[in-house]
Amino acid sequence: MRKGLRWGGIGLGVCVLLLVGFRLARGGVLPGVVVAGVEVGGLSESELEDRLGQIENEMRSSSIVVRRAGTGSEKSFSANGADLGYEIDVEATLEAAMDRGRQSNPAAALSDHVLALFREVTVELYEDIDGRAMSAWLADAGEALTDPPQEGDIRVVGTDVEPVYPSPGIGVDQYALRTSGLEAVRQRGETVEVPAVDALPRTDDDAVDLVVRRAQDALAAPIVLERDGLEVTIEPEQLATLLDTKVVASSEPARLRLIVSPKRLHAELGDVFAPLESEPEDATFAVAGDGVDVVPSESGFVVDPQRTARQIIVLATGGGTRVGPLRSKKVEAEFTTEDARALGVREQVSSFTTYHACCEPRVENIHRAADVLDRTIVEPGDTFSLNEVLGPRTTEKGYVGAPAISDGEFVEQVGGGISQLATTTFNAIFFGGYDFIEYKAHSYYISRYPVGREATVSTPAPDLAFINDSDAGIFIDTYYSDTSITVSFYGFQEVEVESFTGERTNVEKPEEECEVNKDLGRDEEVVIQEGLEGFDIVVERVFTYPDGDTETEEFHTHYAAMPRIVERSDCSDRNDRAGRDEPKDEEDP
Repeated sequence: MRKGLRWGGIGLGVCVLLLVGFRLARGGVLPGVVVAGVEVGGLSESELEDRLGQIENEMRSSSIVVRRAGTGSEKSFSANGADLGYEIDVEATLEAAMDRGRQSNPAAALSDHVLALFREVTVELYEDIDGRAMSAWLADAGEALTDPPQEGDIRVVGTDVEPVYPSPGIGVDQYALRTSGLEAVRQRGETVEVPAVDALPRTDDDAVDLVVRRAQDALAAPIVLERDGLEVTIEPEQLATLLDTKVVASSEPARLRLIVSPKRLHAELGDVFAPLESEPEDATFAVAGDGVDVVPSESGFVVDPQRTARQIIVLATGGGTRVGPLRSKKVEAEFTTEDARALGVREQVSSFTTYHACCEPRVENIHRAADVLDRTIVEPGDTFSLNEVLGPRTTEKGYVGAPAISDGEFVEQVGGGISQLATTTFNAIFFGGYDFIEYKAHSYYISRYPVGREATVSTPAPDLAFINDSDAGIFIDTYYSDTSITVSFYGFQEVEVESFTGERTNVEKPEEECEVNKDLGRDEEVVIQEGLEGFDIVVERVFTYPDGDTETEEFHTHYAAMPRIVERSDCSDRNDRAGRDEPKDEEDP
């Protein structure tokens, strides 16, 4: 007994000595260890980590081809390992490889060392597959490798309904597809075949027969939709072009639902519904004495193809009346009644009138521009630009040729004359107490306008612009007669405004300029343009606030002297107008 124990102890000791010897002689990975077909024995831990990273990169970049087998019509799909979401758990694989020959069980560890003397020691890869990427690949590959089944349907010829019965298609087994794809990646790219399977339709013949009967019922008579005393009739021939089916997979087998296609409804019958539609109308204001009332907004009504399509199919297949009110959708105005009331427009803040002679072409332009400006709303903090409101003045917009100032002379310009509207608006801004951003007085003083309180406009410049620096909105109202134009601002402004005009200073006499007209006699003279004095003027705008405080703002204006231009047969002893310094910009008087 003691002898057996002695020999057993000796054997164990020898094993321990062998294991210690192997471990001392074999640093790093146990010789003969193979991972994914790659010999990694003898590598240090860091070298093994790098090698596993290389293996992962090779597998993720490997190109594979999956082919559907056994159907007579070859279909294939290409991808790479990354598309399948293939990754290696490097840390777990490294730990498993380094553990061979280092197990806590000495017998197992020694066994690995002995085995490594005679054959390879295989360590399996720990893989980490990205489930989302794999699902996306299976869906794409499955679609590419599948001839989908023919679902049940109907065919409408005229108003005759014919059945289209379902038939199977050809697909691939998803489990086999996944397994084969991963194996191809592990082999670092190859072509694999996946067995074909039947792709069964979700519907059956009974579902088709049922939807055929419903379609026949739908086409039995016209459908009539009504709104506000108007009606639209959809004849069976028209309805036939709109019918479609939809698979409803809530049961097994799936049902077929008869529908009206919203897209076809919009494309083919959109114009038919136009008389029943209406545009929304924004809220606005109406002048009432010195105040204003809010004119409520009105909702519009437009046909919603989705909603109307559902309504038509209900009327066509419900078994009751085939006449119903058109149910579509309302469209709210962009500027609602609530928006208008929130602006706090309460009373007339300012109003100004200028006068003109009757019936000249410029008056037509003034009236056209006033119509465009009328009912403009400027919200608190917003900037008003007259050029932006009016846009380009063209004959297409109803403007005509009328006098304007260009290079110091009166010329004809389309839209000429609307500076009278600009001047009238300038004074409404001025006496409303609002802050000017941009304005320009005429280069020459025009007597029909308040001196120092007038403005010219042209496109693209000069412009007339101000900011609504009050807490209330501004509603602009225009009124004109044959001989006057009035611009009124309605809002709320707790400030009184007065105007004081100074004396004219730096007065300049007009020069005389001569133009040659050989048709005139020696002593004849024709006055082309009467001259005007030039001068400087200062206008004060005085604000008086509710607490009695006052503030003064000065407006400085320089008017150039307008030359007197005459025609004579000989101008040799007269000033040559080419040398004079005068405004070059085009102005609207």
